[in-house]
Amino acid sequence: MRHDLRAVAGLLAALGTLVVALPLRSLFDDNPWVGPAMGGILLVMLSGMLLRGLTTRAGLVVLGQALVAGFYLLVTQLRETTWFGVVPTPQTISTFAAHVSDAHETITRYAAPAPATPGIVVMLVTVVVVVALAVDMSSATAMSPSVAGLPLLSLFLVSAANSGGSLHGLWFLVAASVWLAMVVHQADVDLHGWVTSVPRLARGDGEEVAARSHRWQAVRLGALGLAGAVALATFVPHLPTRYVLDGLGRGGSSVGGSGVRLASALDLRRSLASPSEEPVLTYTTSAPSPEPLRVAVVEDFSDGLGRMRSDAPEPVDGFSPVDPTLRIPGNIPAERRTIVVQSNGVAAPQLPLPSLVSSVDTGGIAWALGQDGTARVQQTPGTYSATFTELTPEEDDFDLETALPVDPSAADDSYLTLDPGSSTEISELVDEVVPQDATPLATAQAIQEYLRGSEFTYSLELPDAQGRDPIVSFLDTKTGYCQQFAVTMTLMARARGIPARVAVGFLPGSLSTGEERVVRVSDAHAWPELYFEGVGWTRFEPTPGSRAASTPGYSVDTTDSSAGSETSTSSDNASSSSASSADRPEDVAVPEAATGQDEGRPAWLTWLLWLLGAGLVLAIMPVSALVARRLDRRRSLDDTERVEREWHELVSQLDDLGLRPPVGATPRQTGAWLSRRLHLEGEPQEHLDHVVATLERARYAPPGADLPDISREVGQVVDRVRASRQRSMQLRSVLWPQDGVDAWRTLGRAILRRLPRRG
Repeated sequence: MRHDLRAVAGLLAALGTLVVALPLRSLFDDNPWVGPAMGGILLVMLSGMLLRGLTTRAGLVVLGQALVAGFYLLVTQLRETTWFGVVPTPQTISTFAAHVSDAHETITRYAAPAPATPGIVVMLVTVVVVVALAVDMSSATAMSPSVAGLPLLSLFLVSAANSGGSLHGLWFLVAASVWLAMVVHQADVDLHGWVTSVPRLARGDGEEVAARSHRWQAVRLGALGLAGAVALATFVPHLPTRYVLDGLGRGGSSVGGSGVRLASALDLRRSLASPSEEPVLTYTTSAPSPEPLRVAVVEDFSDGLGRMRSDAPEPVDGFSPVDPTLRIPGNIPAERRTIVVQSNGVAAPQLPLPSLVSSVDTGGIAWALGQDGTARVQQTPGTYSATFTELTPEEDDFDLETALPVDPSAADDSYLTLDPGSSTEISELVDEVVPQDATPLATAQAIQEYLRGSEFTYSLELPDAQGRDPIVSFLDTKTGYCQQFAVTMTLMARARGIPARVAVGFLPGSLSTGEERVVRVSDAHAWPELYFEGVGWTRFEPTPGSRAASTPGYSVDTTDSSAGSETSTSSDNASSSSASSADRPEDVAVPEAATGQDEGRPAWLTWLLWLLGAGLVLAIMPVSALVARRLDRRRSLDDTERVEREWHELVSQLDDLGLRPPVGATPRQTGAWLSRRLHLEGEPQEHLDHVVATLERARYAPPGADLPDISREVGQVVDRVRASRQRSMQLRSVLWPQDGVDAWRTLGRAILRRLPRRG
């Protein structure tokens, strides 16, 4: 018995899963999971069609699909833990649990794009396959596509909530359109079953009238719903982001965009295995000696090196910041400076800026500035400009008392809290390095001089910490890079009661042509900022050598000439872009545009090959049906058998179009039923009558009668019927003809019969 494969519903379910899964690519710096996930979606779709063609029991279909999907995940993701590649073992369970733990650690530690660790790959493939199962089960097997919207929405929200910026509106429109197509298709199927069960409607054109009315109502409602959703997101103020996966979304960009992002976990060495020399920023500035560009700050070191943050609120249009110099004493020399960024490769929501910014022009993109001086943007601006203030305080300015604090939030205990794992060692070290009666500025100068001394070595290769606190290990080995130096100075300053934090961003870069500066990925940097009542937050530079920014004059004790000559560096020497790869400072993320590219093949050729491949796949069943029909005709022993085969082609193709004559009907009864059903008259009716009359002669006339070829009339009747059917039914009859399915089944059975049998 032939069962409904529900091929169109299965195809739409697979397409919907694919559309909502693709935006996940923006959350990770590499995407080795895409291929296996697409293979899983395809396997779920094909297994569902096959099982629905064999049985009408939904439970057996779902169970079979689940077994096939589980086997696929086992073979593709956990094969090395199985017996003979297919039988799971206790190691399979433990390995899968380890992958889950690895994935959880990655998504809670890194900002988007996070590294595509083995655990991430296994979990993404598993999640996508499970969603494909749920969507296919709901839409195709249970014929409830409205329910399929729930797993589709869940997977879509993972990307939408964690990309950091905003997904392109086309992703939502395409996903929503596919889901609406699933609903409309099922509604057409239900409507067809309803109207054909009413004899009066079945004999007239009631099905087409009802279908058109029902379909246009659905289209209007769907269009209004999509337009309303887009308008709501466009005109209603944006609400705070709710993260679906903790850890992601703290630094992302729109899907398909390129750029780098500083990870939320302060581990700037993460991407040094594949550093990029592509420019991150190109800019000009009126500042004669540019300072580093800030992206975020770190204030909590309870886990060692801390986690980046920005207290900037949600971006808004036309944001106007408060002048950060309003509470700074007027006697401190200050100059207004500008910076103009010609090209920006740092992805939203991060925006590199100098300190003490008073205005930013993002070209109409919503933005906001926090009290800590870090900014957030809704989308990545390709170009932007800013106005900021450059202070040049003298040593005496640090001891001034002001009526109001420059930054009231600096009194927060969070800027004085030590890392519990290293508080004892930090306190003891400060007592050794800094005299008890030293002023706050002298304390900061002494700490910086100590860390820049000959005892410490700058290196990206850290000795094994052996499970100790990273700062304790650094103080023991005296080997590290900028983040170890910056965090250590911050904690030492806090131990003496000086509010301190770590700023994270980029070095000022190197001069390229004229006044233009170029900042590369390898210019990522971290430095401490200490707060003094007289001047506010000020930058220090404890990182030794040329792998640091210029050392501010106030940070060096001028009473010690040797220290001054040892620590002073020029801003141009501070550029990291000219350093060798061995001394390249820590980076955070490889530009997305630099990965996954096929440099030897034009983009249009890749798309053309994909289109050709998709066309070949879609043509498999139609071509198979055409070949099978022609072979059947050629195998006919005489005209009688040929006419019977041509009648079978007619009945089979009408069945593909949803027209099944009454069971047991004679050819004449079938012809009459089709005439009433389709209101045939004129030439189409004559063709059908000729086909029926020829079949009756083949069956009842004396042997050897001359029987005409009726293949042309059969084709014209089928074309007439196809033109009257719904477009979804037309598409299905072309892409998934039953004659093609039967041909492949026959081939499979023939192969199985030829296989050697045991016993």
